[in-house]
Amino acid sequence: MDIEKAYDHVNWDFLTSVLERMGFGERWIDWIRFCISSSSFAVLVNGSPTDFFVPFRGLRQGDPLSPLLLLLVMEVLTRMIEAASSEGLLSGFTVGRSGSGLSSIKVSHLLFADDTIVFCDDDCEQILNLRCVLIWCQAISG
Repeated sequence: MDIEKAYDHVNWDFLTSVLERMGFGERWIDWIRFCISSSSFAVLVNGSPTDFFVPFRGLRQGDPLSPLLLLLVMEVLTRMIEAASSEGLLSGFTVGRSGSGLSSIKVSHLLFADDTIVFCDDDCEQILNLRCVLIWCQAISG
């Protein structure tokens, strides 16, 4: 999956809620809130700049803080996929052999920037379960 325009769709209230749930202090959260909400933009229309406007969501691309903040938001999706996998709703795959004295690892998904690979069987039920996870994630983060 390519999380289309992920930086543009991060809900600031959701981000601060995630920071609170992860145990970040109030001062840190206030700093983050200031960093993401203190920008304003103007665009060129037929070569002429418009008035400045203030966004109400999204992270600034190119800001060194933005990838970290997006990663914290994506942690919610990660935990939802892991929960679905541990309940048997998504299969993932196993790496390693548990019988040879080595521990095996179950891989349910991989993340890279705003791209996500989810591993499941080609079973309609698992695809439906994945769809439900994505819909729930969108609902709580929107």
